Amino acid sequence: MAVERAALSPLLIILAAAIATAFLLAPVRHEGWRLLRRTRWLMAVLLLTYAYTLPGTLLWPSLGWASPGVEGLQQGALRAGRLVLMLAGLAVLLAYTARPRLIYGLYALAHPLTWLGFDRRAFAVRLGLTLDYVEHAPKPARWLDALRAPLPDDATPATYTLHTERWQGCDSAVILAGLLLLLVVSV
Repeated sequence: MAVERAALSPLLIILAAAIATAFLLAPVRHEGWRLLRRTRWLMAVLLLTYAYTLPGTLLWPSLGWASPGVEGLQQGALRAGRLVLMLAGLAVLLAYTARPRLIYGLYALAHPLTWLGFDRRAFAVRLGLTLDYVEHAPKPARWLDALRAPLPDDATPATYTLHTERWQGCDSAVILAGLLLLLVVSV
């Protein structure tokens, strides 16, 4: 959230430097490249959409309507850069948090949503089963083969267990620090 709310300011540069430093660690680098590889087309479409839809000075005036705008390219690059920073933050989280702990963390954080009728138990089970299926799914040679292939009978587990974690003082400190950072960025 801080990446999205930060303007082109020293705060955004500090966040970029912190995440670049995290990329020096091998597990983060592995997760980060995997996430970036999976979202490369999204970032390309994002950049082109901004480049061709925002009004402004044409990059190559001789091309007329086929030329992207300079301001659109700048805004698209900024948006793609912010997406890269958010994906790098997600890579840090995925590299150092076990999947059951991550699911339980989302389960615990979704507690206030139960007042709105959100079933957090069903959410946690669906998320866990989906992540389990993605991890253990066979990798066919072509995507069309994946759609045509029947699911094996042993692909679905009979039960899904989530182990509870004890709330610690550092959990409260991290949440308060995040809220404080969000407050500083929004002002």
